[in-house]
Amino acid sequence: MFARTRAVCQLATRPINLAATRSIAMSAPCNNSNSNTESKHVEREIEQQTLALLQDYVTKERMKFSSEQARFYQKIHRVGDLYHPEDLNDARYQEQIRQRRGRPAKPDQDPFEVLDIDPLHEYKNVRLLSLFVSDMGKILPRDQTGVSAKNQRKLAKAIKRARAMGLMSCTSKEDERIL
Repeated sequence: MFARTRAVCQLATRPINLAATRSIAMSAPCNNSNSNTESKHVEREIEQQTLALLQDYVTKERMKFSSEQARFYQKIHRVGDLYHPEDLNDARYQEQIRQRRGRPAKPDQDPFEVLDIDPLHEYKNVRLLSLFVSDMGKILPRDQTGVSAKNQRKLAKAIKRARAMGLMSCTSKEDERIL
């Protein structure tokens, strides 16, 4: 009980960037003789600050999601906008996308060629290989990695070899548990 109260007091005396609760958090005394009501009050304030931070994060994520949606659709229609019925034709939109797509852009520089490294010889270097794997364990495509086609094949083979040897996880990206 006392350790928890001390921890809450220490959290309450730290400077917090939220202006509304700054004076309350800074004015909380940090004695072991605090009453339960004061410690509960401080806990509530910390809880409210945490909820406010989480709420800000969620609103930012929602805004990010709507901007990602705008990328996939041809046009976002809002109240009062005028549009032609052809703008709603999905077949026409899909054809425009196919025309916009061309051959993928060739990467500027292959990191393995720049460093003169053969990806096949790096199958034991899990830290290097994890840079070319997604969080879910999928091998990233060339357009994201910037690797040439030849080295992408070698890289995929090295990743599969490391997975077969048990050095890399097949289902996730290993950030902290690297051997």
